[in-house]
Amino acid sequence: MLHPGMSTEDFRRYYWLKAELQTFARQLGVSTGGYKPVLAARIERRLLGKPALAEPKPASTKQRDSDNPLTRETPVVNFTSDAKTRAFFKSQIGPEFHFTYRMNQYRLAHKDLTYGDLVDAWIAERDKRRNPDYVPPIASHGKYNRFIRAFFADPANRGKSIKEAAAAWNVVKTTAGEQVYVPSRNKGGRS
Repeated sequence: MLHPGMSTEDFRRYYWLKAELQTFARQLGVSTGGYKPVLAARIERRLLGKPALAEPKPASTKQRDSDNPLTRETPVVNFTSDAKTRAFFKSQIGPEFHFTYRMNQYRLAHKDLTYGDLVDAWIAERDKRRNPDYVPPIASHGKYNRFIRAFFADPANRGKSIKEAAAAWNVVKTTAGEQVYVPSRNKGGRS
């Protein structure tokens, strides 16, 4: 159980759902926003007795790029995943467009981008995914996705269902230690 007096070692030892982390953060008086890894880092700081780091003001107080017409030449300054931005990407890419983690990571990792750069990055990723041999990377906080991928990569699991993979994950996520699939022992997915 999450509790204010727990050690950071105990905190890291288990898998926590984002909703559980948000509830715990409220209990600790810590901001609940942001991606799961950022939220977990905030909680760890508090458990260590360190003060919260100053966080940037939400982008919502600034003018969004989509408040003006977007073009391929528009610089990416205050990006938002809103309906206007989605409409721009659909006009450039087509109805198959959807916001992706990979596009967001590309945006965060590069400076001086234009919306045309984001369109090109999205199309490049789509083209990679069309290759049957392409295995897209999974985010570091995607433990469930990595577990499921490894479960189905194990020849011993051929013919098993996603329900069986999820059941194995449910065993692993509630036990202490790394939440990874280990092929050497298929009972519960951990060795």
